[in-house]
Amino acid sequence: MRDLVRDAFADATGNPGPRERGAPYGSDPRLYTAAGVPTLRFGPGDVRLAHSAQERVRIPDIVDVAGTLVLAVLRTAGTR
Repeated sequence: MRDLVRDAFADATGNPGPRERGAPYGSDPRLYTAAGVPTLRFGPGDVRLAHSAQERVRIPDIVDVAGTLVLAVLRTAGTR
């Protein structure tokens, strides 16, 4: 899944995929992972600002993520 999303991001945006990293906080994907469901957290914005008064997401970042996810779904479905 990680390679699928990274490659889709590169193809959708013309930029290398986002860097892979861990995070020092808990979030809901851990529940899916614990149940054996492959899980990847991927989205726009700066996680350091998440849920704060300064939280914001740039529109171009939303467009990049949307394009990436659409391309990843199409590739998973075998249509592209």
